Amino acid sequence: MLDLFFRKYAWTANLALIFAAAWLSAKTVNTLVGAVIRPRPAVDLNLASVPPPRPALPAAIDEAKLFHLIGQEPPKVATGPEDSGVPPAPQNCQDPRAAPTKSSLRLQLVATVIAERPRFSLASIADPSTRQTMVVGVGDQVAPGAELLAVERVKDDNDATGNAFKVVAVVCNGGTKEYLDYEGGTGMGGGEALASAGNIGRAPVPAPGAPAMPPPGGGMEGIRATGKNQYDIDRGVIERTLGDLNTIATQARIVPSFKNGVANGFKLFSIQPGSLYSSIGIENGDVIQRINGYEINSPEKALELYQKLREAGHVTIEVERQGQVVKKEYNITGP
Repeated sequence: MLDLFFRKYAWTANLALIFAAAWLSAKTVNTLVGAVIRPRPAVDLNLASVPPPRPALPAAIDEAKLFHLIGQEPPKVATGPEDSGVPPAPQNCQDPRAAPTKSSLRLQLVATVIAERPRFSLASIADPSTRQTMVVGVGDQVAPGAELLAVERVKDDNDATGNAFKVVAVVCNGGTKEYLDYEGGTGMGGGEALASAGNIGRAPVPAPGAPAMPPPGGGMEGIRATGKNQYDIDRGVIERTLGDLNTIATQARIVPSFKNGVANGFKLFSIQPGSLYSSIGIENGDVIQRINGYEINSPEKALELYQKLREAGHVTIEVERQGQVVKKEYNITGP
């Protein structure tokens, strides 16, 4: 009986399965086509770049009109350095990384001594207006409101190769880090710089009718040559020399000398004729290496010898001249 029923109505089950398969196929195709033709989302830049609301400006008041209402003139505004268009000088003395600028002081660097310990470095600075020279150390005052910060080697901007260096004295002038070099500060005129340079490394030209300068190697009272590289020196000359370092600092340029990267003494050049150096037989280019056996390779050791030289009766100086070591003997005479 059931067999007969199922055989009679089996076509209805097949028809239902065909409708279900067709519906699923249509749903699948509809989903795929919708995914393909659906537009991609995009940001409307015109809507995103909406300008921000403008801030409300404060009401402006014309002070001049207010003063005219009461019958008075507005006060004049005092102009200062900030109103002149010139930026104020930076207060950078305490910044070790700040680069110094050319100094405006009316001073000129004459000679320097760079010590292994920077705080012991020395600088000889001349004032062309008074024609006086002073030897100062780090922390000493070089002018009112200016003190010496350091003696350093900096790159020479005038060198085309960019490899040259020059020695400068870095000073703190009114809170601004500046430097002095052998050309002098910007506050000096060309005539002043030339006049001061005439006493540095050059013999002054005598005026007409004036006595000529004594020849190199002699002429200083109290120093006598007794033989080759042998001299007699009055003790009074030693006392006067060690008591006035400012004067002797202007008689020659003294710079540290290095050999194979190691300090081996101090080199002298631009020695003035008739000076102490020329009187005791020191020549341009000589490197003073030892005094009484003590190596002179730092300012500290040179300062230690001052007291010893005051009490010494015999002084031996070893200098290197054109690659050869020359010994000079000095007998100190007198009380």
